[in-house]
Amino acid sequence: MSITTIEGLTTDVGTKHPVQQAWLDLDVAQCGYCQAGQIMNASSLLANNPNPTDQDIDNAMQGNLCRCGTYVRIREAVKLAATQMKTEA
Repeated sequence: MSITTIEGLTTDVGTKHPVQQAWLDLDVAQCGYCQAGQIMNASSLLANNPNPTDQDIDNAMQGNLCRCGTYVRIREAVKLAATQMKTEA
């Protein structure tokens, strides 16, 4: 059994996982409190479902609460990361 933390999403120094990059590109974070959990949950979703629908994303992310209410940007970032991951493959 292995556990991946947010620091372990990428092993290349100076690079970011597509989900992390999408979060930055779309300015998802406001306070940042929930972001590690949001990013890890999104990366897990995309590892298991590379083509999620909006409903898939909402269902997968519903356990992570964002006190700043950036849910629309979170959904858009997950879709952007999914697109980026397809082009990198």
